[in-house]
Amino acid sequence: MASQPLSETVQLSSDSLEAFKGCLTIVSDPQPPLNVRAAPTDRFNNIVGGIQDGDSITVIGKQRGWLQISAPVPGWVDKALTKTICDQAEQAELAKSSAMKTDVGNRVLAEAIEEYQSGDLNSAIKLIKTIPEDSSVYAQAQVSLKTMPNQWRRAKSLYGTAQTALKENRAADVLKLVEEIPDIRYWREKFTPLVKQAIYYQHYGNAAPQSHPK
Repeated sequence: MASQPLSETVQLSSDSLEAFKGCLTIVSDPQPPLNVRAAPTDRFNNIVGGIQDGDSITVIGKQRGWLQISAPVPGWVDKALTKTICDQAEQAELAKSSAMKTDVGNRVLAEAIEEYQSGDLNSAIKLIKTIPEDSSVYAQAQVSLKTMPNQWRRAKSLYGTAQTALKENRAADVLKLVEEIPDIRYWREKFTPLVKQAIYYQHYGNAAPQSHPK
């Protein structure tokens, strides 16, 4: 049987439409994401997107166990993997739960950033990986998973280069490297003694800092 074009909408009857009025239809898939398909048929090559469990959908049509939706991804979804909530109290509770998830995501990301800034990259990464996909900060967290290790490696490499430069009495090079340090508190604090020594050497030569006249 030919697939129904995505643009064709099977309108709900007035009776069916009434069943969705004032109600909230959400994804209820035990194995998310829920596939959104180009037509009301289960084929491997007609998936146009996916929706996470608990996300709300906008229903505009229905056909033989399928719901046509306009948001968040236009297409068709299996009705059996959705749930329509009409009770206002239950809707409010769901909204509250969603807000709590957002708050948790923000708190975990903040904790991860503090761990990172304090010098514990591994703990930061572990924390970020616990942020759920339905969190409002999930996308930001995924970016952090990529940028944090890269910035950390760069800071560590610059620190090693600065140590070598100091041993070779290249104080000016040490001071130049400071400008390239990523904004990581742990590594900036590690650099501080090297910078102090470099400044000292620029003024007093190779003499040990403790020999500086008081």
